[in-house]
Amino acid sequence: MNHLLRPMPTETVSGLTPPLTQFPYFSAADQFRFQPRPGGFSSINAWWLAEASFLVYGGAEFIEQTIERTALPQLGFKLEWIGDRNDNGGMVLSNDHAMVVVFRGTRMHQYSVLDAAELVLIDQDDLWTDSKFLPAACPAGGMVHHGFLSRYAEIAAALDAVITGKSETQALWLTGHSLGGALAVVAATHFNNQSIEGVYTYGAPRVGNQEFATLLPDPSHQRFVHRDDWVATVPPELLGYRHGGTLRRLEGSGKRSFLDDVASGTQSLVAAAKSMARELKIDVGQLPMKVSGLADHAPIYYATLLWNSLIAEVETKSS
Repeated sequence: MNHLLRPMPTETVSGLTPPLTQFPYFSAADQFRFQPRPGGFSSINAWWLAEASFLVYGGAEFIEQTIERTALPQLGFKLEWIGDRNDNGGMVLSNDHAMVVVFRGTRMHQYSVLDAAELVLIDQDDLWTDSKFLPAACPAGGMVHHGFLSRYAEIAAALDAVITGKSETQALWLTGHSLGGALAVVAATHFNNQSIEGVYTYGAPRVGNQEFATLLPDPSHQRFVHRDDWVATVPPELLGYRHGGTLRRLEGSGKRSFLDDVASGTQSLVAAAKSMARELKIDVGQLPMKVSGLADHAPIYYATLLWNSLIAEVETKSS
């Protein structure tokens, strides 16, 4: 089995903003099959769930077509939506052995302006959710970020309807990137940790206070953080917020250098400006995204690095 390591993403707006249609989602899902009950940490599931958390940023049609091109249908996986298909609060991938709930993170939308410019903006509803950072009482116990709790309440009934159909043979997994990771954490306490096999989050913010954090499943709760991802540092501990789960820092993308970022960012900016001048169009996607904490948060980093880590692990075992 010979698989190539994936290159690091291009740090431009287009290179980091999901869903990135050219990414090889689940290209090896038939060779690295999801492990419903791994009996501990699973490198395969860490990669698999990172790709699912990346893919869920896409529109419904894109997600459906992408999954259809993979081996997932042949492996028995079926796709369901959390709530309205067009609103996409998240998706559920399930077969006879597993039910994987994938919560969507904060959306970024690209708009064209008079065919001469493109803008990339945060979805207003998601921005409002992220900004309501004051804590509120959680039904399961403790205090939780008001915005996350409110957003979960909007999809709770739809999610409950899906989970009700889960059979005893299916292991329940919760996952998501960014806001999606926060919702996965809230969901873990909503289900009272019953029958939850694993909670894997990527670049997730702090969700609640220490009392809330003690309610989370441990050690099945794995919290992945890439380099300087700033989202994992908010809301501040000063307001009583605490992380739960086992922290797993991702390596493989090298250390940040402020001077190198400035130099390469300047070069990329000049190149993008020249290209846009030739095309007489302002293409925000070509602009560099070198702000370390923001760039490091991109879900493509999590999917890429965990794939590379998996391949390195396989090669080490086979040598």
